[in-house]
Amino acid sequence: MQTEKPILAIDYGEKNIGLAVSDSKGIIATPLDVLKITKKRGLERVYEDILMFVEEYRIKTILIGKPQIFQETYTKSAKKIDSFAKKLSSLTNTPVVFQDESYSTIQAQNVLLSLGQNIRSSKGKIDMISATMFLQEFLNSEKKDNEKHS
Repeated sequence: MQTEKPILAIDYGEKNIGLAVSDSKGIIATPLDVLKITKKRGLERVYEDILMFVEEYRIKTILIGKPQIFQETYTKSAKKIDSFAKKLSSLTNTPVVFQDESYSTIQAQNVLLSLGQNIRSSKGKIDMISATMFLQEFLNSEKKDNEKHS
């Protein structure tokens, strides 16, 4: 499946939403931001921030991480992610694609540890790194698919 670039990747969480963006050629994923959800700063503000990024980076596709592990806790979060994606797609008028991100948080923690970062103090960064990792994985797999078909 060919997606248009640049792509905004979103690692959806109940407290933090990690963002990453691809370049216009779809080669490199770059960490972008972490949007925090609090009582004072609800989901509506997050949607506003994402809309701003979609406009600023001229985003053509939104990639949302969704765990593929089928356990009850993941089913609940998958429903929240689906609801979030549906609203985001209608607000931005941008196609939404899902990417398996089952192990991206663990991979992000490992990357931070390998860089000598403390996981607790880097907690906010994990979601952003996670989004960057599954976006890069998506870009790499798309590139391989294109090479097979050319």
